[in-house]
Amino acid sequence: MQVRRKILGLLPLIAAVSACAGSDTRYPSLAMRSFEVNPPPSGPAQPPAPTRRVVDSATLATMVERAVTANTGFTRQQTDAARLARAAAGRPVESDARAAALVAMADLAAQRGETTSVLADLDELVAAASTTFAPTQEIETARTQVLELVNSQDAAMARLWETMGQ
Repeated sequence: MQVRRKILGLLPLIAAVSACAGSDTRYPSLAMRSFEVNPPPSGPAQPPAPTRRVVDSATLATMVERAVTANTGFTRQQTDAARLARAAAGRPVESDARAAALVAMADLAAQRGETTSVLADLDELVAAASTTFAPTQEIETARTQVLELVNSQDAAMARLWETMGQ
C-alpha cells in the first residue's frame, strides 16, 4: 500500500519531467545571421525632397479678399444694426423694435460666419503645412489679417449687444 502511494505520488513528477523533454527544432537557431556578419550596404544618400508649398500666393490672396468682402458686408449692415439696437434698448422682449434688432444681429452673425469660414480654411492650411514641414509664413500672415477682421467683428457685435441691453 505504501509502495502504491509512492508510485502515485511520483506519477505527476514523471509527467512534468517528460513534458520538458521535446525536440529542438521548434526553437530558433543561435547562429549569426547575414545582417549581423556583413556590413550594411552603402549607397549614395539621397537628399531630402524639398517641401512643397501647401497653397500658392494667389489662392491666399483670393481667400483674404473673400474675408475682406465679407467684412465690407458686415460693416455695411453694422450701421443699420446699430440704429435698430439703439431703438430696441430698454424695450420689452416682445416689442417689434427688439425683434427687428435681433434680426439685424442675426444678419451680422451670418456675415461674420462668412469671415470665420475663411479663417477656418486658413487654419486647415496651417495644419496641413505643419504636418508636411512646408513653409507657413505666408499662410500665417493671411491668417493674421483675417483674424483681425474677425476680432473687430466680435467687438462690434459685443458693443451692439450691450447697446440692446443683453
